[in-house]
Amino acid sequence: MASIMEGPLSKWTNVMKGWQYRWFVLDYNAGLLSYYTSKDKMMRGSRRGCVRLRVTSLRTEAVPNP
Repeated sequence: MASIMEGPLSKWTNVMKGWQYRWFVLDYNAGLLSYYTSKDKMMRGSRRGCVRLRVTSLRTEAVPNP
């Protein structure tokens, strides 16, 4: 996998109603944002889920400085 960015993030879950640690990997060539329960699981190829970015649209909004 040719990742251009990877690292830890927290992800909200409605099941346990809280934030969970995940290791995310952005694969530009495949158009995927994959996530794993840990970096170790990523090294073993045990993906927890992914978002296919080629079929999504993104928008940004300006956030005012307090």
